[in-house]
Amino acid sequence: MKKRTIIPVAFAAVMLFGCASSNDTMDDTTAMDETTMSETQSMAGDAVEEQPAAATTAPMDAAPLRSLIIEREIVVPVATVAITALPMENTVEIDEMFEDVGDTEQFKVMDLARKSPNLTTFVKLIEQANLVQDIERLNEATLFAPTNEAFAKMDKQKLEMLLMPDNQAQLMQLIQAHVLPSKVSSLQFNTTQRIELTEDSYLPVDVTLGGTNVVVGGATIVKNNIEASNGFIHVVDTVIQPDEVAVEDAVGN
Repeated sequence: MKKRTIIPVAFAAVMLFGCASSNDTMDDTTAMDETTMSETQSMAGDAVEEQPAAATTAPMDAAPLRSLIIEREIVVPVATVAITALPMENTVEIDEMFEDVGDTEQFKVMDLARKSPNLTTFVKLIEQANLVQDIERLNEATLFAPTNEAFAKMDKQKLEMLLMPDNQAQLMQLIQAHVLPSKVSSLQFNTTQRIELTEDSYLPVDVTLGGTNVVVGGATIVKNNIEASNGFIHVVDTVIQPDEVAVEDAVGN
């Protein structure tokens, strides 16, 4: 028997530049029973004129952007993924990740993520959260992709809890913290920025060492700017856990 529930799915929006995520669109013709969007967003590919992607990789002034939020009826699967089925070790050195792919720009971000054995657990959890098609529909996307060993650092009981079918909403919230609906190079981040999760909470961004050390929500980017046809993958050493690292915004900010 399948359990149905309606929950909001939000993809984090980086406060980076005014022409980015607010006009991103998604073609939503499958996997949703009911869909509603805010007045400033559209699911139809031809309903909103897309803005060109930013060509520069230089840091830019922060500008508030709202997350892309979709309300839909979720069919929670009865089947679950056992924690013992998830790889918890990296089989490739971080510096060598994607080196065997050749031209990474021939793949979209999800297809590219599947190419690395170090991201097997991350990909499996995206599938378990039923977010694959949502990410694949994004015209542009940036993934903060935790390695298998990043998941090994999580509390085991918490990870097991997230894998339970009844907790799909919490798993979705964790995964969405790792997805931006825009193409963002690591060189575009600076400490004045933050990544909105909701209207009143965000992930902090910390950039040091002349821009070579970028930390997002407590996760350090250890291999950056793996470029796909529609975005970037930034490999991170820690799983971003919004319930632990998200900052509550002050009223009126």
